[in-house]
Amino acid sequence: MNNYVVIARFDNATDKKLNQLRKSFENAGYSVPEWPVHITIAAYEGIDEKQICDWTQEFCKSHKKVIVNLCSVGIFPPNKSRNVIYLAPAYSKIFVDFYYDFHQRYGEYCTGIGRYNSIVNDSPSIHCTIAEINTDDLQNAIKLVFNSKCFEKSKITALEVYTYPMRLLKKFELK
Repeated sequence: MNNYVVIARFDNATDKKLNQLRKSFENAGYSVPEWPVHITIAAYEGIDEKQICDWTQEFCKSHKKVIVNLCSVGIFPPNKSRNVIYLAPAYSKIFVDFYYDFHQRYGEYCTGIGRYNSIVNDSPSIHCTIAEINTDDLQNAIKLVFNSKCFEKSKITALEVYTYPMRLLKKFELK
C-alpha cells in the first residue's frame, strides 16, 4: 500500500505550449514542478498499486478523449508566503462528468495528498499547476501567464498513474 497520483495528460500541442510557459517561469527564477504538465485527477494514500492501475485502465477503455478549455488562472492560498499558480479548465458538463466518473471508486483513499482533488466534499479544485511563487511576485507571474496565450481548447488524451513521490508506473490512452 503506497501513495499514488492519477493525472490527465494533454495533446502534444498543449503540452508544448504549457512547457514553454513553465520555461518562462523558470527563466524568471520561479520554481516549477518536476511533474509533467497535467490536470490531477486523483491522489490516493494507502491504496494497492494493482487496484489503482486496473481501475485506471478500465476507465480509459470506456472513456473517450475529452476537450477542455483552459480559460482561467488561479492561485492557491499561500503557505508561508509561497503560492501555487495554476490554470483551470472550464467546468463543462462533459469534463466534470469525466472527472467525477473516475472518482466513482476509491474516494476513501483521497485524503491528505488528494485534498484538492477529492470529490468527497463536492468541491474539487480541478487545476493544472504551473509554478510556485512568492506572494510578492504574483503580479509578474500573472503577466507571464497572460503573455503565453495558453487560454484555449485542449484535449486530454491519456491518464497516467504515478507513485508519490513521482515515478511513472503506467500510461493509459483514452479511446
